[in-house]
Amino acid sequence: MNENIIFSGTGHALGKYSVDNKEIQHAIEKGNLKGFNAERVRKSKNYQAFLEKNPGVSPFEYFAGHKMGFHTRSYVTPFPPNRNHISTQTALDLGVVAIENALLDADIHPKEIGAWIVSTVSPHEQAPGIAATIKAFFTKFDNYTTTYTLASGCSGFAINLQRGIEFLKCNPKVQHVVVAHTETMSSFLTKLTDFVPFVTFGDAATAVILSRKNGPEKEGIISIVNYHDLKMVDYVGVDKDWNLYMNSGVVRERATIDIVKASRDVLEKSEWGVDDIDILIPHQTGNAILLAACEELGFPKERLYREVQKRYGNVSGLGIPLGFSLLKNSGGLKKGMKILSPAAGVGGEYGAFTYVVPEEQQRSNNYAKLSGTELKGKTALITGATGALGSEIAKTLAGRGCGLILQYNSNDTKAAELENELLSKGVVYSFFKADFSDREQVNAFISGFKNKYQKIDYLVHTAAVTGSLSRATEVTHEELTKVMQINQFSAIVITKEIKDHIVKGGTIIYTGSVAEIAQFNGSSAYVASKKGLHGFAASFAGEARSAGIRSIYYMIGLFNGGMTGKLNQKQIDAVMTAINQEQIDDAKAVAERIVRSLYIPKVINTQDKEEGVLVVRKDGFYL
Repeated sequence: MNENIIFSGTGHALGKYSVDNKEIQHAIEKGNLKGFNAERVRKSKNYQAFLEKNPGVSPFEYFAGHKMGFHTRSYVTPFPPNRNHISTQTALDLGVVAIENALLDADIHPKEIGAWIVSTVSPHEQAPGIAATIKAFFTKFDNYTTTYTLASGCSGFAINLQRGIEFLKCNPKVQHVVVAHTETMSSFLTKLTDFVPFVTFGDAATAVILSRKNGPEKEGIISIVNYHDLKMVDYVGVDKDWNLYMNSGVVRERATIDIVKASRDVLEKSEWGVDDIDILIPHQTGNAILLAACEELGFPKERLYREVQKRYGNVSGLGIPLGFSLLKNSGGLKKGMKILSPAAGVGGEYGAFTYVVPEEQQRSNNYAKLSGTELKGKTALITGATGALGSEIAKTLAGRGCGLILQYNSNDTKAAELENELLSKGVVYSFFKADFSDREQVNAFISGFKNKYQKIDYLVHTAAVTGSLSRATEVTHEELTKVMQINQFSAIVITKEIKDHIVKGGTIIYTGSVAEIAQFNGSSAYVASKKGLHGFAASFAGEARSAGIRSIYYMIGLFNGGMTGKLNQKQIDAVMTAINQEQIDDAKAVAERIVRSLYIPKVINTQDKEEGVLVVRKDGFYL
């Protein structure tokens, strides 16, 4: 029986802006980028011969696409790259998505991961290490599994792959490890004018799940080697001002040598010959290095995988696992295929590994099963449970096994509809009908809650009314009083009165609104109530923290429900422009992020700001 270590899952994420060679050519023609001599290419015999079979191809497209090997690439900002673009994705954002996709592909829940190993040379911040922050998007606070961050580029994945293998061998009870590499290479190009780096580099992230798989056949990782070439250490890198530097001639020479050496060494360790290799998935640096290395190895270029560089550019250390992910998604990985994957580059680090594709694992729906019990034994109180957001939060919590206490005002029809959905989920729930504009009913609700429940884990305030949002309507005293009572005072009284019923380790979420930032005509009562609630949340957070309770003031962009339905298109456009929101969000997606916020430290698509010990979480917009 062989003790194998395989890629049980792969996943990737790409910068959201695709940049083709025509855009770069246009920048050259405008004089924004330099270094390309179109006339010189036009006069070359090779280009003339190429044109005979490929008429109409410009000198630049020939050079960038057919000579260098790059046709398109993905950036996290529109071209030209801009590090200060308001909605720029970071290496953290890409890495989280890639790992989520890998976990889903492997059908492995985050709680089953024994270590989180991530490499990058373009982190979103200098400290803590990106692996620690990435883990915070997947696990509960009581998860103490190891994280490792490696500051390494082209060979970062290969180095961390070896680290992952060693971790599994040293920890026999661990079954699965995340190994990921994430990069925003465009962030190093913002001050450059040489056209070559813009042609070459792209932004992406890739993750694999390393898993044990014992069986009669030797498969998965066969052998791995990693080395360091000091002759390359000063010729490619990123300086202290975040600018890429590169001596292309030296890099091309040393990388070719290093790829060949690492490949030969790992083939020897694997007892393979060049003819045994079905496909070579390298770190994809461009044709100059890859074709030269294949020629030196005697490997046919027809079996050299270059789709990564053609479609996404040189994406640093994640190029190899991205190749695996693309091939797996397209059905290109077949059981028994023998793969060689070498890498060489920044800092002189280089290495290679061999891999035999295992038989595809049968899915057992494990991820969904474990997700469905994540909050079993927990209880949440939701105010405004029949509203567009409150009902989605209730359904999402129920889908994780959480017990529910649901307050609503008067909509019995929606309460019955919500109850019908909850019945199928098998969770414990109860409804309280109380009009929060009536202080006596608020007090009665609190008394009824205390009589029935001793402890809860989560308190989520969504109860709110907008009042008049019409430009033509002045806010009356009666309306202001009602809006303030429902949106602010009821939440304050309830929170104070039941604070001692919230367990240590529990969470309070107050739902805020972008109207606090982007006020529009007619919203004064609504804004005043939300600002008042925000002020209370900030002042009360210290008292809650002393009891071991987290406090989050959750500010949501416009979504398809609630306030948005009462706005006209002009108001919607004005708000979205003011808060830099790109599109109307989905209530279900917002509810998912709010629910995750109850028990997981960080959530994708949100930005956090600390106000004392209160976390202010902005969702779906950028300010």
